[in-house]
Amino acid sequence: MKLSNLLSTLDSQIPIAALDVLSPDEATIIQWLTTEAKEKLNSPVFFWNLGVSSLEQCLIAPDGGLVFKPVPEYKRPPHADPILFVFDYINNGSNAIL
Repeated sequence: MKLSNLLSTLDSQIPIAALDVLSPDEATIIQWLTTEAKEKLNSPVFFWNLGVSSLEQCLIAPDGGLVFKPVPEYKRPPHADPILFVFDYINNGSNAIL
């Protein structure tokens, strides 16, 4: 899927989208997606991966840089499946891009 098609997909009422990108392009793609989602969809973007135990909201700093802000309300119980829990958390909390 082209990134330009991603916003159309999200705008069609699909509440969660997960991206799998290569490391060198990750920050650039997250920064673009965060900017586009805010401007065109008024939607937050969150960062999570299996190796990270927290959920972080992606924000654009005044200087245009990418900032990751931890979501303090996100507390996964130790016994919960990490993938199912994060999707359930986002889906029940707000429409978001993950």
